[in-house]
Formats: sequence, C-alpha cells, structure tokens
Amino acid sequence: MRQLDSLDLHLLDTETSTTPLHIGAIMLLDSAASPNGPLDAEALRRLFAERLALVAPLRRRVRTVPFGLDLPYWEDCAEIDLKYHVRDIRLPDGADDRELAEYVARRHGQPLDRLRPLWECHLVSGLSDGRQAVYMKVHHAVIDGVSAAEIMAAILDICETPSATLPSTREVGRGRTPSTVEMLARSLPNALTRPATRCRAALRAVPTLLRSADDLRTMHPEVPFNGPLTSARSVAYTSLPLDAVKAVKNSVDGTVNDVVMALCTTALRSWMRDRGLATDRPLLAAIPVSVRTPEQFGTAGNQFSLMLTTLPVSETDPRHRVKLLRDNLLVAKQRFRTQSSKLLHEVTTLATPLLHGMPTRVVMRAAASRLPLVNLLVSNVPGPQMPLYLAGIRVLSSHPVSVLTELSGCLNITVMSYDGHLDFGILACPDTVPDVWDIARNLEDALAELQA
Repeated sequence: MRQLDSLDLHLLDTETSTTPLHIGAIMLLDSAASPNGPLDAEALRRLFAERLALVAPLRRRVRTVPFGLDLPYWEDCAEIDLKYHVRDIRLPDGADDRELAEYVARRHGQPLDRLRPLWECHLVSGLSDGRQAVYMKVHHAVIDGVSAAEIMAAILDICETPSATLPSTREVGRGRTPSTVEMLARSLPNALTRPATRCRAALRAVPTLLRSADDLRTMHPEVPFNGPLTSARSVAYTSLPLDAVKAVKNSVDGTVNDVVMALCTTALRSWMRDRGLATDRPLLAAIPVSVRTPEQFGTAGNQFSLMLTTLPVSETDPRHRVKLLRDNLLVAKQRFRTQSSKLLHEVTTLATPLLHGMPTRVVMRAAASRLPLVNLLVSNVPGPQMPLYLAGIRVLSSHPVSVLTELSGCLNITVMSYDGHLDFGILACPDTVPDVWDIARNLEDALAELQA
C-alpha cells in the first residue's frame, strides 16, 4: 500500500480550473515512411495493454482517506479502460504544426478525471507530409521529468521491430488496495506524529526560504509573464540541431545547458523588445532539478527541487550573454548545493491533507496578490541520442508540454534533447502572453545569432 508523499499531494491539492497540473509531450511520428502504414488507435491500445505491466504509474488512481485525515493512497486498478485513455483524433487533412498545437493547447487546459488513472494519450492523424502525432499527458502528482522519461522508455522501442510481447497487467503482482477501515486506522498514528514532522520540516526549510528572499526580489515586475492565469493555454514548439548548440558551447567553454539558457534569454529579449517592454533588468527563472537518488529510480512520484537564476535580457552582446548565463548558473548551482535536497518536500509537509486540501487552496488564494514568485519556468531534460520507435514508426521529435502555476507565472519553456536535436516545447497563457509562436521563431534566430 503506497501513499502519496507531501509533494505529490501538494500537486493534487493546488490544482484548480486555471491551473491543471499535468505534464505531457507531443511526439511527431514519421508515419508516411512506415512500411505498415499509419498507426491506428486499436494498435496503440494493444501496445499499451502489453506495456502497462511495466508502467505501474499508469495503472494507479488516487484513493482518498475520508475527510482528508491522512495522505491519499495509490490504488492499482484491476481493469483500465483503454478506449477512454487512448483516443483517436483526426484533424483536417494537411493540418500544420500550428493546428496540432491548437488542439494540444485545448486538451492541455482540461483537467484529468480523478476517478481514473491520471493520464490520457491522443493519437492525432491528418497532419501534413503524412505525419501523425501522439500527445500524452500524465498528472504531475504521478510523475516528474525523470519518471516521465522512464514511461517513455517503457512505451517506445529502440528499433522498428517492437519488443516481444510482455506479460499482461493481470499477470503482474498488483499493489494491495487498503480498505476504508484500514486507511482510517493508519491515519490515527500518522496524525499524532505529523505535527512533530512539520516542526522539523519548518526548522529546516524556513531559513533557506529566508535566504532565497533576496533572489525573489530580482523578479522583473513589468512583464506579461507575471499576469494572472486563466484556463486558456497556447502551445508552440521547435527543434534545433544539437551539433550547432555544442559548437557554440565549445566556443565559450560552457555547457549545453548554458547555451540553452542563453537561447531562451535571447528569444525572450527579442519578444520583449518587439512589444516595447523594458529589458533593463533581468528576468528571474525557476529551473527544476532532479534530486532522485539511485534507489529512487523506477519508483515514479516526484523527486525534484527548484533552482533560481536570472536571465540577463539587458545584455546586448550575444557572446557575453552566454558567459553571463554560465556565471549566473555556477552561482545558482553553488547556492543550490547548500540547501536541503528535500526542500520542496519539507515546505509541502507544512500543508495539511485535511478536508482534501481545502486549507491549502485557501492559503494559495490568500497569497494570490503576491504571486507569481518568478517570471517563468525553464527546464532542460536530457533524452536519448538515438532514434526511437512507437509501434514500429519512427519518432521524429518529442516536444515537452509542461505546466503553468500560480507560483511560476504564465510562461514555461521546456526542452528535451533527442536523437541529435533539442526539442523545445513552449506553454503559455494566451491572455497574458500572446503570439507564443514568436518565441519559437526567436529561438531559431537566437541560435543563428550565436553561430554568427
């Protein structure tokens, strides 16, 4: 019987109609080159039926304790309705990337059904050049970036011939589901020990939060990214050659991540200048960092923390901009090493599951006038440098589609390296950050500028 931890629960409890908290990806498929033709929904459902034995997070749904007296449990479902979870969508023939992104944006703004395992997979056909796409979303309470990559590895293959058929889910040992009486019985000792746990967490977390106050004061106060979130979402994506990025990083004695951050900084600087926004002070970005230990690989859930750094959008020279990013990130990493790797878990331990998170949502609403705490969220996820295949069809690119939260603002740029390129996924709230495709185009221009 596995319980959610405090961070998993926080990601459930703080979800609202304007902040659905699932993460996802758009995988573009080279279906036109497939010798067996395009993928159909039934074949994709059969694949999931076979692979669910390897992917426990996709078999679980939330089982709450009455009145929220304790942390919820994960219940391993005996039957999963794959006709519900795997959906077949056809766009008008010849649909382009923007039309695909518009479809994904609409779906990404809709919450997942809490009565079922917390994921959906959409097979999208009708794209130009005979392509198809698979858009998948999984609740953030279930996985983080690292465990998302583990799910990807279980569903995809490294060659055109799919792996041998695996045992069905029924043949795999399922976690035992606790009864209501059992959950209530367990909640009593937990309720007695939780106050002491919260006190210890506060003693560890509060000093670090106070030290972070100076970083938070550097947030740019006058950019649309700080605007209030609505339920609308917009999505854009692009890919950049990894070799070109590595050539830039070698020329400045930096890292790939330094260049990725510089590309994002340059793209945002251009976006802001085109709209007459002040670039005289830096943007403050939050960067998710995995704190998963070797023993925690394969366990799903959330094992990450956040690192803060500034993006020097005021710097006019692109080469110097990369060096500034490198220096800023070195300072941020050093500061990050001095804090507890479990900081987010310690902070979220201070919240209570009582009444299924209602107190947490009340506190968040009360703090709304002081949110967000950063201008945007930027994430760089390392991925496989080889072609992968879905049911025998080559995956051309895999663009992350992450989250927007009240804490991190109305813009998220996440990039994943895959098979010789960097696949960017940009998520925004269009009511405050319009023209999100301009940011994608600016990323391409930023790399050309750095190469020059």
